[in-house]
Amino acid sequence: MFDVIIFATALYALTTETIEDAFVLVIYQIMFGKKNVLYGLVSAAITISFIMIILVLYGIPNLELYSSYVINGSGMFLIGLGIYWILRFWLVKSGILKEESNRGSVSTSVSKSFVSFMMVFVELLEILAILIPFTLANYIAEVSLSSVVSIAVSLGLVFVVGGKIRGKLENRLTQVKLFAGIALILSGIVIIANVR
Repeated sequence: MFDVIIFATALYALTTETIEDAFVLVIYQIMFGKKNVLYGLVSAAITISFIMIILVLYGIPNLELYSSYVINGSGMFLIGLGIYWILRFWLVKSGILKEESNRGSVSTSVSKSFVSFMMVFVELLEILAILIPFTLANYIAEVSLSSVVSIAVSLGLVFVVGGKIRGKLENRLTQVKLFAGIALILSGIVIIANVR
């Protein structure tokens, strides 16, 4: 039976994450160039897809006994990552750290592709951490529908306003990540509280 609360939970978590990822990808294009981000995105997507296939085929049947631990662990991972991004925002704002888009050390195309791969890979890991608890709890229909809706919303947002705000996003990675941090903490809490 379709669970509306689980659907709303998955929709919130995935939509906030995909919207944030869409804006982060625009920032990464400014930092590393479109071609390097595209290489990073394709490589990271293939890697995450491979991990998800292995989990579905081999890992999830073995993890079902420990599903409550995995669900809570995934929620705690999201909360921890959210706290990291909020702390990073305050460290940049106070001048202790520099904004990531000010990198001058990444110069070669290979280095830019690798760094963009790593940064996009972390973004996709956040989505994986959201998907695993719902998959383990057998909410396949709810998470599939919420995935389609969240991807459509984030893509629509990028195409509608992405070009218009591109210039305003330059040197704003930590501000976008502040939003992400708050959303990740809320997603983690919601997953721990609702997914069983």
